[in-house]
Amino acid sequence: MLKGIIFDMDGVLINSEPFHFKVWEETLKRRGIQIDYEIYKPCIGSTIEFLMNLLHEHYGICRNDKGLIKEMKEVKEEMMEKQGFPPLIPHVREFLHRLFESGYDMAVASSSPLEYIEAVTAHWGIRQYFKYLVSGESVDNPKPAPDVFLKTAELMDITPKECLVVEDSQNGCKAAKAAEMTCMAFYNPDSGKQDLGTASVVVEGFEEIDKSFVEKIYCHSHHIPATICETPRLLIREMKKEDIPRLMEICAQETSKNACEGVARPLTEELEGFEAYRTYMYELCDMGYWCVVKKDTGEIIGRAGVEPKFWNDNKTVVELGYVIDENFRRQGFAHEACKAILKVACERGAVYLYCRIKNVNIPSLNLARRLGFEKIDYHLQDDSQDMEVWRYACREMENQLQ
Repeated sequence: MLKGIIFDMDGVLINSEPFHFKVWEETLKRRGIQIDYEIYKPCIGSTIEFLMNLLHEHYGICRNDKGLIKEMKEVKEEMMEKQGFPPLIPHVREFLHRLFESGYDMAVASSSPLEYIEAVTAHWGIRQYFKYLVSGESVDNPKPAPDVFLKTAELMDITPKECLVVEDSQNGCKAAKAAEMTCMAFYNPDSGKQDLGTASVVVEGFEEIDKSFVEKIYCHSHHIPATICETPRLLIREMKKEDIPRLMEICAQETSKNACEGVARPLTEELEGFEAYRTYMYELCDMGYWCVVKKDTGEIIGRAGVEPKFWNDNKTVVELGYVIDENFRRQGFAHEACKAILKVACERGAVYLYCRIKNVNIPSLNLARRLGFEKIDYHLQDDSQDMEVWRYACREMENQLQ
């Protein structure tokens, strides 16, 4: 279960990496050294000690040159007096507020000195969101070692596997992985061309990220089923292997034979290849068929979802499908589940959704009309003549889904 979210500061909360490079560039210039950005870049996300090692290797500067560090701090103060604090990353304040309201414990774990972390978070009015502020200078080993993240989790009184880290640097992502924490990387072009490949996901902004998104990233990193959406009566979540026998039972019902193509097929293939299905459909495509669970009893009463399909001439479409246990039909569950799924699909950027329905399947035809699908003049080459194609235009129907 996700309990805590840990933020790096520089490059994640504030856009400070260009500022930091200019500080060091000016400091070393006063000593007659022209630092190369490519030499500086590996220290992004790590500590001053890490940078001092780089400066020693490339420019012969003493690793323990306290005078240089003092000069750097003086230059930093001069530049901050002229320019002020580096700006907040766009939408980060709203992002923090959403997560705070969702009940997560949050902390900052930065390689910067503690006094600077305190000053930045106080200046920008975001200090109240964080339970702890932790500096990499307070641990033995800097990022990419996991020390600062492990210390932060310990202070928060949660295990590393209950944490999600937000980072923008290669060093930070490696540190999160070494700590066995889920990592969501933020691509910040001003942080240099960082290799963020060890993160579970890379995002380019915070404006649309909420609790459901971070929960999904966390669940996928631990290979546990994520919740897709909820309705007053239903929970729609990803499948787990233990669900397969129940879903096979539903799809084997005599009255399920006319269910949408692609949903009523036997699930033996999914049972055998479920791990591959989960990885590809849930974690890579962010789609798939999901369990429909009755909230008051916890019983699986069907499955529904959207999947990418290849139609005539390899045309790629997103197809909606569902099947409900015959004992729970004519109670509005199919409409409730499909309406919620359509809303999720539209929010994820779908333009059109399609479904294929046999012309004898009157309940599904009626449901398609009620949801806002329209029959189109299209036929798949491998379909029987009694199979109709219906299309849903997301943008045109957005208001009806509110």
